[in-house]
Amino acid sequence: MANDITGINSSRSQQSGDRNTVGAKKDSAKSSESPAASPSHPTDKLSLTDTAGRLKALEHQLAQQPEINKNRVDEVQSALTNGDYKVDAERVADKMLAFESAMQDKK
Repeated sequence: MANDITGINSSRSQQSGDRNTVGAKKDSAKSSESPAASPSHPTDKLSLTDTAGRLKALEHQLAQQPEINKNRVDEVQSALTNGDYKVDAERVADKMLAFESAMQDKK
């Protein structure tokens, strides 16, 4: 027998009877639960591992670091101004290829 879950073709008495059946099932399920699972006896615990503590400490250390390495910026700026900044084209090409390869591996 098919049940109409939308309730459009159901009568009032059938709907209330279905609710009572569902309610009885819920009540019997609640009564079979153990006292340890009830909200008055919480059993959940949270414990952090040593690794989690170290990760938290590293996160804090990283947050304290400046976002910009001022010394490196000054060095590059000075080299550009003086015309001493040399670009290693082979190194740049290798890095670009490695980046593209890594992006293809993720797809």
